Amino acid sequence: MAHLCKRSTIKKLKLSLHANLLGLSVLAWGISYSLYNSDLSFNVYFDIVFYLVGAILILDKRFNWILPLTALAAFNRETSVLIPFMLICFACFGDTQKETKKSATLYAAGSLIIFGTIFFGLRLYYGKQAFLTADGFYPGLGLLYLNIRRGVTWEQLLITFGIIPFLAIFAYGDWPKTLKIFFWVIVPAWFGVHFLAALIAETRLLLVPQALIFIPGAFLGISQGKTHPEDFHVL
Repeated sequence: MAHLCKRSTIKKLKLSLHANLLGLSVLAWGISYSLYNSDLSFNVYFDIVFYLVGAILILDKRFNWILPLTALAAFNRETSVLIPFMLICFACFGDTQKETKKSATLYAAGSLIIFGTIFFGLRLYYGKQAFLTADGFYPGLGLLYLNIRRGVTWEQLLITFGIIPFLAIFAYGDWPKTLKIFFWVIVPAWFGVHFLAALIAETRLLLVPQALIFIPGAFLGISQGKTHPEDFHVL
């Protein structure tokens, strides 16, 4: 399902069939190398699906479907909180008409209410639970320092993502406005929170920005000829 959503997202950005197939291959490669200390972690991979479906619904301007999507995603992982913000920022900064902005804002607000109800409702229902630390580290600067200084962090990041994020950033000027909006909603918050609150060597936790932002962003640059080797001054 994630692969189908990935293909649909790239098609919405008007990339070729070849880009679709290569994008799927890159995503599959990353997933296959993101299993460090992971068990099965089905909720992480469903998170990718929910975000890709959310992006498709926003691009299609089918905002009403964001409500049930947010409900399902909220039961899956709390990281789905950014889906309503994708819609809010699309309404505020996207190329949308006044009525569309109003509709998108209302549905985004409704989605946030749904997320908040489920998020707090689950915690009230299950009560206080034992906090599972990241190798004994609690979220904060100590965990950030651990992530930065561990060699396995950078090793896992490299084998999971390769140079795709760099290719994407170099091609930022070729991205459509919607992808740029998604980038600013997702990437800073996602990396900031996870570096402070999780073990980054468990790179499966970072697959959402890879699938939603970096892979299509990189292939948009390639399709426009903006990421040739000479751009990196490689000898």
